[in-house]
Amino acid sequence: MPIHTESNNETGNCLAQAIARRPRFVVGGWMAGMGVFVLTFAFLAVRAPGFLTPVNLVRNLVMPAGIAGVVALGMTVVMAGGGIDLSVGSTAGLAALVAATLATRVDLGLPFMLFAAIIAGLLIGTVNGAFVAYLGVNPFVVTLSSVFLIRGLQFLVTLSAVSGTYLMLPVAMTRAGSSATFQIGLFLIIVVGLYIFLDRTRPGRYIRAVGESLEVARFSGIPVRFYTWLTYVICGGLVAVGGVMLTSYEGMARVGTGDGYLIDAFVLPILGQAVFRRVSVEGTVFGALFMYMVINGLFIFGTPPVYVNIIKGGLLLAVILVSGLQKLRES
Repeated sequence: MPIHTESNNETGNCLAQAIARRPRFVVGGWMAGMGVFVLTFAFLAVRAPGFLTPVNLVRNLVMPAGIAGVVALGMTVVMAGGGIDLSVGSTAGLAALVAATLATRVDLGLPFMLFAAIIAGLLIGTVNGAFVAYLGVNPFVVTLSSVFLIRGLQFLVTLSAVSGTYLMLPVAMTRAGSSATFQIGLFLIIVVGLYIFLDRTRPGRYIRAVGESLEVARFSGIPVRFYTWLTYVICGGLVAVGGVMLTSYEGMARVGTGDGYLIDAFVLPILGQAVFRRVSVEGTVFGALFMYMVINGLFIFGTPPVYVNIIKGGLLLAVILVSGLQKLRES
């Protein structure tokens, strides 16, 4: 156990600041990524009928990308701290179910839904983080176990509310949730707030320091366990918000809501990392907009929805392959 002296704390601050001052992207990667984005956008603008219509860009591209992006930003925080969370989709679904059940019974509207969902997500993140950070259990094992536990809780919540596996939301709540102002505005608030937290505050820099090198961070006096735990708590809160955004957008909460976003939570940060050379908020936003632009274009061209996950998986493998080749070339 390192002794936490004033010198150690100063060393930890210097380490975190040095990591924060690293270049945010390699020019070649940034240029290539943006070039692919612009070329894809231009191709779809010319060849995909209706792609540039405001309704399509807002409701079929930016809004779905925002929902997936909020869930993926939760994973971004965990990955920035060197961890992984397989329960993001299930957590989003359970938080949304809890919020919808309470909101329909008490009828307090969308703000109450958000508050209830965040509390549920924070509790799940607190438990996951405690097992990983303080009990030393492998995060893969912890969060995979949470998936099965949370899925069972989803059934219990729906059966206690209705005799089925889904719960319809009030019309007023659905109308608010389908508003572009609400969906996009909430997404932008989370993006800006999380960017400032991770890159402009001491706790955020400490999280990045832990993710860069656990041992170096520990011997620099950074409370590694606490900041590891904190990443899972933040993740739980963020994915809960994503669950409410999805539920209010669809107009109902159901068992399995959010499960399909697990692959998004992996693909989007990694796709952004391939461009920005690190897990980052801006990289995840880039990944969300790019992937959902491609998916939107494929839908316009008549690609069946069953191929979406195949496309996402293929994109993830392609990004991992390119990143691996880049590392080999750099070494």
